[in-house]
Amino acid sequence: MFKKILVPLDGSREAETVLPYVRDIASRFGSEVDILSVGLGSKRRRVNQLLDDYVHHTVEHFQKQNIVCQAVLLYGNREEELAEFAEVTAQTNNLKAKGKVVYGGPAGNILEYERKHHVNLVIMATHGHSGLMRWWLGSVFEKVVSNSMAPVLGIHGKQAKELDKDRTVTFKRIMTPLDGSVIGEAALHDAEAVALKTGASMVLLHVIPEPHAMESRILGPEFADFVKAMHDAGNKYLVKVSERLSEKGIDVTARIVTGDPAERIVDIAKHEKVDLIAMSTHGRSGIARWVLGSVADKILHESRVPMWLVRPKKIIDQMLDHEGHQAS
Repeated sequence: MFKKILVPLDGSREAETVLPYVRDIASRFGSEVDILSVGLGSKRRRVNQLLDDYVHHTVEHFQKQNIVCQAVLLYGNREEELAEFAEVTAQTNNLKAKGKVVYGGPAGNILEYERKHHVNLVIMATHGHSGLMRWWLGSVFEKVVSNSMAPVLGIHGKQAKELDKDRTVTFKRIMTPLDGSVIGEAALHDAEAVALKTGASMVLLHVIPEPHAMESRILGPEFADFVKAMHDAGNKYLVKVSERLSEKGIDVTARIVTGDPAERIVDIAKHEKVDLIAMSTHGRSGIARWVLGSVADKILHESRVPMWLVRPKKIIDQMLDHEGHQAS
């Protein structure tokens, strides 16, 4: 399912917090992993020479994990878009990885590489501003999420002191917020696939936003009936989704709460002790009428739980159509 995974690294410890997750997901899905670093300016710059050393060090790190590694460094100009590759093949779990150094802006190069090489998943740190290339990971991550057509798994860079990059991290409890719409279900398929591979349990969450004062005045005495109708519709929807997942052997819990979507998702994630939040990045339809892009952005800034963000197919089609018009 995730045949090709792209892992951007900038040489910082924060960026390397993704490695335990990459190792687990790639081994379970038999994925090929492209490890991408972006150089700035001329390759003769000392910082880019350090980046070359870093790529070799990363390969050596995989070797310590019983992975056979070979680093091949190829430099070219921007016009020819030549790349540097480090071939890595795992003896124990068939994990394949490539190291690649290109020159230019980090976010732009990540996105261009993702589309050109048909990447199925991007895994990168969400925060941090140190490292050889001094990426502002928060800014780069936001640009990638805003424009990526592939799902993006964001790992909070501030976990750097909490995680041992040499070990493997497996998701055990996945929360998927749903708003009742097809667009809101964009991440459900991926969350289901990960749960089936890892044996993780799932929490389906439906948040009914509290009404604004104007809405309350318009509805008047009928407000209570309106809320009940939303609750009943949400419950019916979650029961249907839960039954489908349960039939596949997934342990599922469904919850309906009221309040600010972002705040309630963060709160429930802590209460349910989830280690992954999988959700759509955009959408405005459905029972709850969430603006999912805004909700996801708030959660990213308020929670350290890894987030698996998926762009709905409808939005991807619109992006492709827009790019087609621009090209013509």
